Amino acid sequence: MILNQVYVDATNGLECIQCDDFRRERFCRESTNDNGHSQFTAFTVTLNRNSIIWKKGDILKFTRVLTNIGNTYNIYTGIFTVATDGVYAVSAAMIGGKGQSTHVSLRENGQVMVWLFTGPQFDMAAQTINLALRKGDRLWLRMEAHRVHIFHIVHPYHQLSAVLIKPGKF
Repeated sequence: MILNQVYVDATNGLECIQCDDFRRERFCRESTNDNGHSQFTAFTVTLNRNSIIWKKGDILKFTRVLTNIGNTYNIYTGIFTVATDGVYAVSAAMIGGKGQSTHVSLRENGQVMVWLFTGPQFDMAAQTINLALRKGDRLWLRMEAHRVHIFHIVHPYHQLSAVLIKPGKF
């Protein structure tokens, strides 16, 4: 019996639970479709490199996966692909470097949804928005200004997250 493990139970709404083997097995069984993919989506990704360079037009690729329920975020492309129609909470945060400002857009299928701007003295920017998305929609962060060199990444100041709040067509 496994105790003190936390799982998300999405069968009766979102709920954090502590469960034993039986509850964990039930959650895993009920939260996947016939293809074994999770119908519930939640991911958070950050950076895990000592330094990174982004150029104007680059899609930001986050390589440290904290959560990727549903396998909807691709670390190689930097793109989140929606697997289930519904309303999603999407959050992004970043920090500027010494003497560098950053200008990033959050895009849905190529259209700008929101902007994140930071100043040149380690200023932070964050946005959280709710979007009604359809299966196959794609979201990503894109560098919109000049080249930026982020170095000495010790803390996960840069992050992208999304969670399915309510499934359905809106």
